[in-house]
Amino acid sequence: MGGAGKGRAGTGTIAQVVARRFAAVWAIFAGLYVALAALGPNGVVPVPVWPQVNQHLLQVRAWIGDDIELVGADGEPAGVVEVTPRLDVTPYLRHRVVGDPRERALLGNLACGVPAGGGPLIPAQEAARRAGVAPEQLLDRMVCHVGFPPGPAFLLLPLYAGLRGLLATQWLSALLAGFAVAVMDRLLALWLDEVAGGGSRAMTGLLAPPVLSGLGTLWLWAAPDGSTWLFAHVVAATGLATALLLAWRGRPFWCGLAFALAFSARPPVLLAAPLLAVLVAGRAPRGVRRRGRRGGPFAALALSALSPLALGGVVLALNQLRFASPFDFGYAAMITPPELAQRLAEHGQLSVAFLGDNLRYLLWQPPRLLPRFPFIVSDPHGMGVLFVTPAFVAVLAAIGGAGRGRGLLAAAWVSLIAVTVPALLYFNTGWVQWGGRFLLDGWPVWLLLAGVGLQRLDRRIAVALVALSVASNLWAVVATLSRAWPGCAM
Repeated sequence: MGGAGKGRAGTGTIAQVVARRFAAVWAIFAGLYVALAALGPNGVVPVPVWPQVNQHLLQVRAWIGDDIELVGADGEPAGVVEVTPRLDVTPYLRHRVVGDPRERALLGNLACGVPAGGGPLIPAQEAARRAGVAPEQLLDRMVCHVGFPPGPAFLLLPLYAGLRGLLATQWLSALLAGFAVAVMDRLLALWLDEVAGGGSRAMTGLLAPPVLSGLGTLWLWAAPDGSTWLFAHVVAATGLATALLLAWRGRPFWCGLAFALAFSARPPVLLAAPLLAVLVAGRAPRGVRRRGRRGGPFAALALSALSPLALGGVVLALNQLRFASPFDFGYAAMITPPELAQRLAEHGQLSVAFLGDNLRYLLWQPPRLLPRFPFIVSDPHGMGVLFVTPAFVAVLAAIGGAGRGRGLLAAAWVSLIAVTVPALLYFNTGWVQWGGRFLLDGWPVWLLLAGVGLQRLDRRIAVALVALSVASNLWAVVATLSRAWPGCAM
């Protein structure tokens, strides 16, 4: 009895230490990101109001039928436009719900078109040619949707219902990103202890997991932004990291729920399923019980699939209702620059024709050199991961393995390659980004493989790679907070 009691007490003490570390890492990095969000271009300095810069929040307002309060030229209230719950955001475009110059992007890249008798929308830019709609009639006849996957809006819906005007995606993104760093800190400890045979004990100082994940990647620049695209990446990467940790802890249902939120925000994340499946099945004996008996790997996999199937069905249904196709997110109807519109028309959304440019911008595109501050910056189209996070080169040292970690490493590699393929074939490299934001789709898997690689490298080389990564991303913050970038590179 005494031994059992001591064992339980020891286990409890370990759990408390883990919980305290998790809370501390979350608080430190969430606090850092909130501060950066407040000081950043979408922050509350010098105007003490969070600008609305996120179309997912606009989508939530349409879903619940949030009325539009009009403001006159003198700044005084000028009436209210009643909005009934709806799928499209057309009223918010017609009444220009923009009160701050920083909010102009709120109404950009909307999927706008003219209804065509139950078929797909005729893109607004083609309405004159295909439907004979005169330019002066277009605003009255077109319908506008938020054309991105709705996962971030699913997350925002209950929060906005409770907080309304107090909710800002900038501080919410910062809190989620801090949580993700804490999740990766715990996940990397578990991962390295199993895959690298206790390797987490060597990851101290600059090699401590929160340093690379929280300071040494594009995450540091993206997390505090809160805008439409980057918020979606934060939701997706946080969801994937959380799903991986829950799978490791033998919680298949909650793993599936986190994974469903992740890929409903960024569909390429769905291709990380191989690693999740291996984790869920491998830990099934600890995680699933039926009438007091363990259900096994198939039961665990089935349980983890419930939420992805349900939420995936909702996403497909929304696409069908809005764009007359379950697999259309509205990209064809988005108002895009002529160059991108031409690429779409010639090759479609995904094509090997884009492979060369995407490989260059994602992997080895060098930084721009300027004759004045900030001197070294990312090209707005992107900068190679070799310059953004040199520590990710260590993934090459994670090729191959022996023992029980071999299967996990193989599954991680399959997932990383699969998640990256859509970014390599996509018609757009991204725009106004420090590095390549599409690599954030596989951010947790990059970190897992880099952790193994760094542990295998000579410690001096590993420390140098992490230090360079932190320096690169801290410079991104300096350039952004000073308001010098991206204007200096446009």
